[in-house]
Amino acid sequence: MDCTREDGKNDRPTNAHNNLGIADRDQNQMEEARREYEESLKIYRNLAQKDPATYLPYVALARNNLGNLDSAQNQMEKARKEYQEALKIYRELAQKDPATYLPYVAIAYNNLGNLDSAQNQIEKARKEYQEALKIYRELAQKDPEAYLRYVAATLNQVGMLDRDQNRVEEALKTYRELAQKDPQTFLPEVALTLNNLGILDSAQNRMKEARNEYEEALKIYRELAQKNPETYLPDVAMTLNNLGILDRDQNRMEEARKEYGEALEIYEAFAKQYPEQFTIDVKRLKKLLKELPK
Repeated sequence: MDCTREDGKNDRPTNAHNNLGIADRDQNQMEEARREYEESLKIYRNLAQKDPATYLPYVALARNNLGNLDSAQNQMEKARKEYQEALKIYRELAQKDPATYLPYVAIAYNNLGNLDSAQNQIEKARKEYQEALKIYRELAQKDPEAYLRYVAATLNQVGMLDRDQNRVEEALKTYRELAQKDPQTFLPEVALTLNNLGILDSAQNRMKEARNEYEEALKIYRELAQKNPETYLPDVAMTLNNLGILDRDQNRMEEARKEYGEALEIYEAFAKQYPEQFTIDVKRLKKLLKELPK
């Protein structure tokens, strides 16, 4: 569900600012995006004073977009304020029209959960994710094709937050079922969830299970990267990194060295194009390789 566009209509002149903001954000022109979103919010708030039934949803949309932008720029308290305002509006709208607005209530809770998780406010994040999960489960009972994916995604988030194996395994089961019908969309989520299970199993010293999960995730990511290397090679590197740590911990130093080396090659190639994103991974892999016993 894409919360950046509330509907497909283009008949309102104020949509132009919102759509320009989306285009600017997609091109990483963050300050231009901020100006467009703020102008959109200003217009919608004025319109909502005269016609709240029509324009309050657009106020919430603009708030949400500004929250996403603030979060991406690490302005967490500003993002929190925007998300909370969006949540307040969507909850009020959902009281009158739950079929339309409950999904947006869930998105707002999820956004707040991501924010609080990133700031290590675990209890708050847990409550927000659980609220989102409750809504998505209810929605999925009526429309599983539309909402099971969001149940699985939220289970993944709650499961990793709480180190809850059962939640993540439920997410994996759901994604596997979805991937049978639509592998292009859901195989990446299968791989991500396998990787998450590998992390949990490794932390609980279930090394055989962790290895199986990492290896299956790696196989999926390699296949995906053959068709779309720009998107999935970093995921190949991430999984190789995790396998390398597992092999190091099991004293399989040559296997670890090979996995670290391949991951480093991938990260170095991407760091040339995207230094802000991947330089830290290059440094981390070099450190891991240097620390391996000869």
